[in-house]
Amino acid sequence: MNNDSALDMDVQDINPVALERALRSASLDLQQIIATVAGRHLDSGRRRYSSSAQLPTWRTLLTIDEQVFENRGFQARHSEAVRSTFIRFEDSRLSGMDLDEPVDWRRDDDNLPAVYLLVRALVQADATHAAAQD
Repeated sequence: MNNDSALDMDVQDINPVALERALRSASLDLQQIIATVAGRHLDSGRRRYSSSAQLPTWRTLLTIDEQVFENRGFQARHSEAVRSTFIRFEDSRLSGMDLDEPVDWRRDDDNLPAVYLLVRALVQADATHAAAQD
């Protein structure tokens, strides 16, 4: 989820405690923004992420990724150095996927994009919740 090499250049000039706080704050902010944007793209009209809803495609995740990282509030609240630590689709092996195929949530590679990890967690949490209600 985080790209540690992005911070290598800036580490000498940043207080480690302040950096840790900034990364934690950006991570929490990113989670909230991803949940909001994913909700708009994955809502089936009945229940979000339900097993009867159409599975999202890689293109949907790419669109969510773009909208999240272009969010002006996120950009204003967090420096470029902090924002660049999050792995995006363009930084991962997933960028070569067939964009119109359903997302394979079983991926377990290193350096998975933040959007993939967080949307997967939302989908799995909702599936667990739906199974518990049945």
